Amino acid sequence: MTLSAYARSITSVAKVNGYATDASNARDALIRPFGELDDQKATLISLQGSTLALCWVNSEGNLVPFDEAEFAGIQKEIAVLQAKIDNNSSVLDKLDAKVAELELTEFSIGKLKGEIEKRRGQIAQIRSEESDSLRSRWEAVVSLGGNRGTYDKLPEVIDARAKAAEKIAPIESEIKALNGQIRSLESILSKFKR
Repeated sequence: MTLSAYARSITSVAKVNGYATDASNARDALIRPFGELDDQKATLISLQGSTLALCWVNSEGNLVPFDEAEFAGIQKEIAVLQAKIDNNSSVLDKLDAKVAELELTEFSIGKLKGEIEKRRGQIAQIRSEESDSLRSRWEAVVSLGGNRGTYDKLPEVIDARAKAAEKIAPIESEIKALNGQIRSLESILSKFKR
């Protein structure tokens, strides 16, 4: 399923059902612009329809505005809105393509950020386990009058830190990749006009 298809699906489900989970999904930064574009298109259709009420048809079948100034104002609004819609359609096409290129299975920037936090938690857990496993060594160094420098030179400490670093490195790579994905998506989204 493409991002655009998912976004339109979840947005309509949120409007129909009104469940908090659906509404939350529809408000995600990756999904919300699709609903906003649909709203902009609906507004454009409404504006275009309202211009008919501002005109009458002469004998040649041409529209003649009742009030030139009001009609010109509406036409200007329509032109501005049409430019936004054209820009936003292009932006969302690029966003759809980027999501496909990144092969994202979760269509949510919030969930990507949640994955980063989950991995940061894993790193904190690894560091905590390392610290806990070396606590007795630290206490022994302190009881003998040693300092941080002495502790850092212990072979057990060096080995434990190397093992922790080995476990942490791939997780940090995943975080870096997720941050890159988020930045690339947010870069595209920044061009969306509201």
